[in-house]
Amino acid sequence: MDNIVSKIHRLNTVFSRSATTFIPLDALCDELCGIIGCNIYLFNTNGHIFAYSVAQKFLCPYTKCSLENEELPQYYMDFFSKNNMSITDMYEEHPKCTYADVKHCLFRNRYYSMYPIFSAFKKVAGILFIRYEEPFSESDKILCEYTCAIVSIEMLRQEQEKIQHLSMEAAKAKLAVNSLTFSEKKAARAILEAIKGDSGEVFLNSIACKTYTTPSTVSGALKKLELATLIVTRTRGVKGKYIKILNQNLRSELEEYERNPRTIS
Repeated sequence: MDNIVSKIHRLNTVFSRSATTFIPLDALCDELCGIIGCNIYLFNTNGHIFAYSVAQKFLCPYTKCSLENEELPQYYMDFFSKNNMSITDMYEEHPKCTYADVKHCLFRNRYYSMYPIFSAFKKVAGILFIRYEEPFSESDKILCEYTCAIVSIEMLRQEQEKIQHLSMEAAKAKLAVNSLTFSEKKAARAILEAIKGDSGEVFLNSIACKTYTTPSTVSGALKKLELATLIVTRTRGVKGKYIKILNQNLRSELEEYERNPRTIS
């Protein structure tokens, strides 16, 4: 009893820290793996493993090879795809190696459980727990359930933060474009057309001639966009300016303005 209480206390510590500090999912898996003592794999509905941790005692010469493509073996995905409920206490006496070039696993008696992760009532990912030689005890199953809850909450929290960040980036681009004058908008559109990709070099005089503006107008547009952290620039002397786009919403906002011009500032 003392052992499981100690492990729950450690899980609580991880949960408390993840609620206030960003923890990469791989690092989170490493911590949880060390507490519950089994392999942990996080995967999406296509079988791609996006975070994992392998317990030291279950490492073998083929571990790295089996994870090279970061794809979950199909027989696990078959179980996962057919079930919307947790799959627990699965047992293989002579398991196949997860590396396709090896027929049999070096370990015997593989025990595993899979838990689905839902977002807005849709299954978006899963967690696979694997242990060899000895089965999951009732205490271990409690720890796996708790671990699944921690990972699920952290994944959903990070997804919400990502959505919030994307919304803020879009709003920042909109505000910055609205702050440009009519001539600066023309110059900014011409600059992005000249760059094509995410970065490139432009000549201020060339952009000014093309847009029937002045080099100071082009320079002013660049300065405003850089202050809004949408781009970064570096002077290249006679070569002009090197520009790197940091916020891809800038391009879409300028394209939207071109389709639907707003009030000229």
